Amino acid sequence: MIAVLLGAALALSPAHAAADTVRDTVFVASNRRRVTRGFTRDVTDSLWYGMYVTQLVTSGGGTRALAPMRVQRADSASLDEAEWSARLAAALGDTTARHAALVYVHGYSSSPGTAVAQGVQVKARAGHRGPLIVFLWPTHEHFVAPPTPARAYNDDAAAAARSGPALAHLLRIVDSLAPGTVLVAHSMGTRIALDAVVGDTSMQRRFEARPLRAFGIFSPDIGAARFRADFAPRLPSIARRVALYGASNDYLLGAAALVNAERRASGITSRGPAIDGIELVDITHGARAEPALLTLIGPRHAVRWASAALTDFFGIVVAGAPPECRVTAATADAEGEGRWRLKASVTLPEWLDASCEPAGTVLRQP
Repeated sequence: MIAVLLGAALALSPAHAAADTVRDTVFVASNRRRVTRGFTRDVTDSLWYGMYVTQLVTSGGGTRALAPMRVQRADSASLDEAEWSARLAAALGDTTARHAALVYVHGYSSSPGTAVAQGVQVKARAGHRGPLIVFLWPTHEHFVAPPTPARAYNDDAAAAARSGPALAHLLRIVDSLAPGTVLVAHSMGTRIALDAVVGDTSMQRRFEARPLRAFGIFSPDIGAARFRADFAPRLPSIARRVALYGASNDYLLGAAALVNAERRASGITSRGPAIDGIELVDITHGARAEPALLTLIGPRHAVRWASAALTDFFGIVVAGAPPECRVTAATADAEGEGRWRLKASVTLPEWLDASCEPAGTVLRQP
């Protein structure tokens, strides 16, 4: 746990060697109760809307997919829903794959600042150029809360169970402005995303009529049996492409399996029958950009450092390239129908097109 907390601190700490600094505007929506000094962990029925101006500092040179990154907040503003929507609409002049709206849903124990930093890094490592929308749901800021180690986890699980309608409302706004949205959900945040797009009947029908461009499910902290029974059969109809990413050495999800007395859906990527319409990608050996300490003792759970997985999702799934391009590009091995295993220390060099050829330079081979 100490390693995880250290990693979160590194993500937000001031940069010491600024090789490349990029300012960006992040659209934020939250069902956390807003107070004068920030947010509480209370769940609200209405959404708070705002914009963060962030500075992404990439150091060390080399490919952005694997380079060290730090995110700092330079400014922020609160907006009402109408003004927020108008500003997002103005940022959506191009809705092609690389410029599509990207909605990111964070996992448990993520402060607002950490969650926004995660979203910024996800977008940067993937070479995505569209506007980023981060959904902030109420979580603890630390992985442990007294009186028991599982207190923070259980509190966050209760908040996640109540946050699906708020995300559904946000997705309704974004979809009305920019059809073909990309949705990325991580860890416990996948519960909220699944509730929003499948559990909400009106949203399910909306996306069946006009699907999301892509839905990326990263390290899902949801029971494997429930995922297969309740969500998997419906997902292919609500998004043009659905991909699930998981690692067998994800120690946080191993702990979650013990707490819940049930295997997590992340393990579906490496065992069990394939799922029609869902690409299962084992990222156990995929390249990551974690700090050296976390490489040795980290839980291999944080999505902002999952470089190979992110370039796979955006460069193949979001781009609309055939799944078989993973083998053609030599980034993964096919492990049977509908299942792939990322190769060690390899990231996709560029986004690919339908012929598996580069569709434009975004990332360079490390």
